[in-house]
Amino acid sequence: MSVCSTAWSVSFPVGADAFAMLTYSEILRAIQDCGADYVWIGMNAAGAYGSTVGSQDFDFLVRPKPLHLDKARRVFRALGMHESWSDATSNNLIAAGATDSFSDPYGGPSVDLMTEISGPDFEEVWSQHKLVEFSGLTIRIASLEHIIASKRAANREKDRYALKRLRQDLGREVRESRVAYRAGKKRK
Repeated sequence: MSVCSTAWSVSFPVGADAFAMLTYSEILRAIQDCGADYVWIGMNAAGAYGSTVGSQDFDFLVRPKPLHLDKARRVFRALGMHESWSDATSNNLIAAGATDSFSDPYGGPSVDLMTEISGPDFEEVWSQHKLVEFSGLTIRIASLEHIIASKRAANREKDRYALKRLRQDLGREVRESRVAYRAGKKRK
């Protein structure tokens, strides 16, 4: 019996034709500069609060209006990202509550644009978002309370794991956020 092996040769463009995966800074600058009302939410956003847990995507909650979703979608298309719902209108995505995902064809971070999440709604998250300096940019970020509330409400296996890791990283802050979020809900 003989074993054959195939040698692979891969060439990459150089110079002006070279390509590179997108960076975190490019993703954040794009959403910051697009003119849409957005809030960064999810596990990568939790890193701004000191969590060491991350994810391979950026989650942005966008105001559920076609004007805002169109602006956000347009900027990620301009970066050359592949879009999951390229043929759907923003109005239809909002009506369906669908997430529009963008992937970097060169392996960089992906982006999820959402107009609704489990737990708090856009107006609630928007009213309590914070502005943080991140990689030289001023970014709108969800409160830690809302990041945690959305993970609890989603209650998927990966969300339960994320909450466990958040408790390890941010123990007291996570417990306090549960109380603060409940107290905030009662006031309404």
